[in-house]
Amino acid sequence: MTSRRWLPVGGAAAITAALAGLAGAQTLDAERPRTIVVGAPPGGSRADRLDAARADRSATAFPAGRPRVAWQAQLGVPLERAPLVDARGGAYVIGTHGELLALSRDGAERWRVTTGGARAGAAALLSDDTVVFVDAAGEAVAVRGGHVRWRFSIGPAEGMGPAPLPLDDGGVVVATPQALVALDPDGNERARASLPEAASAPLLSALGKVVAVTVSGAVWTWAPGSSELTRAGSFGASPDVGAVLADGHTLLAVVGGGTRLAALDLVRHATTTRAVAQGATWLGLPAVGRGTAYVLALGPVSELAVALDPSGRELGRLVLARYPAPAGDAGAPVASPARRLPLLVDPAGTVAFATAEGGVGVAVAMASGGATVDVLTDVCPPPRGGATTWAGPAVAGLAPLVAGTFVAACAAGGVTAVTAPGAPGEPPTLHL
Repeated sequence: MTSRRWLPVGGAAAITAALAGLAGAQTLDAERPRTIVVGAPPGGSRADRLDAARADRSATAFPAGRPRVAWQAQLGVPLERAPLVDARGGAYVIGTHGELLALSRDGAERWRVTTGGARAGAAALLSDDTVVFVDAAGEAVAVRGGHVRWRFSIGPAEGMGPAPLPLDDGGVVVATPQALVALDPDGNERARASLPEAASAPLLSALGKVVAVTVSGAVWTWAPGSSELTRAGSFGASPDVGAVLADGHTLLAVVGGGTRLAALDLVRHATTTRAVAQGATWLGLPAVGRGTAYVLALGPVSELAVALDPSGRELGRLVLARYPAPAGDAGAPVASPARRLPLLVDPAGTVAFATAEGGVGVAVAMASGGATVDVLTDVCPPPRGGATTWAGPAVAGLAPLVAGTFVAACAAGGVTAVTAPGAPGEPPTLHL
């Protein structure tokens, strides 16, 4: 069912870590020639939070109104993250126990493989469509075409490390909280560097280098091939789940326990406060599009998306979820990583979002006043215990599929494609 509401509202798109010097160190066997795919190919989402900027900024348009379900695929494995999407509109999803499934553009299952990974972390899609993730045991696992290609033990891990960073030369940088390792497309180690403290996910690429933000708020850059990291500055406080690249050299992060949006210039090594939260706690990583930052905010009885311009001025807000008023001295709902609702922005500034009840929607002109909002309800079943509990969101993640269409991963184990009538890239309707 679709409900239409009118609400008042008051980078680096490509992976830039070319690292051409490492290509010469590639391990090749003259007796077994093969093709190595290099470059940053197109694709709706080739890394956690779409690309190496980690800014949830889609390169393709979302449906601008009247969303509808194009297809639904029931997979039977619980999901915790958004799908990855290749240049053909194929989607890849990872189950919580390391199951990897590939879907075609119309939602048909192409293949699935059980990797044996000890709880899979966030993944990356390499130039040749190999999927790489690091599990909780510190092992990097690579899968292509329904088969495990290679495994690489990074080292002991205590909890999940940063999301992998795909490189333009076909390789990947993987990490535990203690180390960064550059691997070639065959899983051979090229370079390694130790982190001075645990990294806050995810890794980024900026100014031709790998960027890691650690738990204290320090920012480090690394050119694989070097054994040393360079300190590029600090946010001055612990960030909430890392940082995003707002433009070619500016990082944005929520710091101070969700009270401030801070900016760090990687060229000038200067940190400033861009905005201060008012009556709410800001959560996680902002989505950034056309200079506007879209920040999730948790208030006493609601969860919001707030649009902020580069000066920190609020441009608009959108209610994503409402919760019962706290009883007595219970206080506001607790800010938890599991509670953060997915949020993406397209080139026109249209925002795709999820609701706590398992719906998804699009908001047009949120940053310019008088936003039009369309919500498609009941896309994903509510989390265990109901939509008003803190068990986790029903929608695990969103990702662009093709022009005019995006996909939602359901925590309960399904993927749904959302489109609009007449969308230029609208896939065939298929119900599975």
